[in-house]
Amino acid sequence: MKKAILVVSFGTTYKEAMENSIDATVNHISNEFKDYDIFQAYTSNIIRRKLVDKGMDVNDTKTALEIIKNNGYEKVIILSLHLIAGYEYEKILEAVEAYKNDFREITATTPMLYEEKDYKQVAEIIKKIYSKTNTPIVMMGHGSEHENDMAYENLQKKLDKISENKYYIATVEGSITIYDIIKKLKEKKINKVTITPFMLVCGDHANNDMIGDEDDSWINLLKSEAIEVDVILKGLGEYTEFRDFFCKKI
Repeated sequence: MKKAILVVSFGTTYKEAMENSIDATVNHISNEFKDYDIFQAYTSNIIRRKLVDKGMDVNDTKTALEIIKNNGYEKVIILSLHLIAGYEYEKILEAVEAYKNDFREITATTPMLYEEKDYKQVAEIIKKIYSKTNTPIVMMGHGSEHENDMAYENLQKKLDKISENKYYIATVEGSITIYDIIKKLKEKKINKVTITPFMLVCGDHANNDMIGDEDDSWINLLKSEAIEVDVILKGLGEYTEFRDFFCKKI
């Protein structure tokens, strides 16, 4: 029986982020599951359109499944590299429903933050990878208007159990903002932090919203409050620990 793993992420237009986070994770999975053929797709239509303008065509989930079907695969595992069960993840579920009768077996993994054990494991990974960072860590999540934006709050609660003063998560488009974090930092009289993306890739949000030149970038907002800032520019996909986490989802 021919078996395939379809690795699906939001995507990025940043070549370096694509190679360092997404492609590196795909290669990691390929090495771990040698009896599967590996395919890739992006869920973001905007990202895919921008890549076409750059001469690069990445399939969406349904197009990738059509190709996999036409090549005679009978078992497909869709690995979601999404962090929460938001609108982009729902596109994967729609694709599974659309193709459920075309394969002997088709399943999709849950996103990073889904079950209770996920939150505990991710919190422990964060503790491990930032163990040598002496300043508090302020992480930039994407956020969403979707109800599952609450995943960031749930993770924050797990991190608070590890340390009440070291880990802070805010989002670009969700309910917890950098202004909420600045308020916490001021209350705790914290005057130096390290900012880093809590996203699969270190792409547009990290380079512009987090460390950009605009007055409302995170780095400038923090500095305007007399908070010194160090920066770690690495997406989650660059860490072996998170690649292993996704492998365990399979």
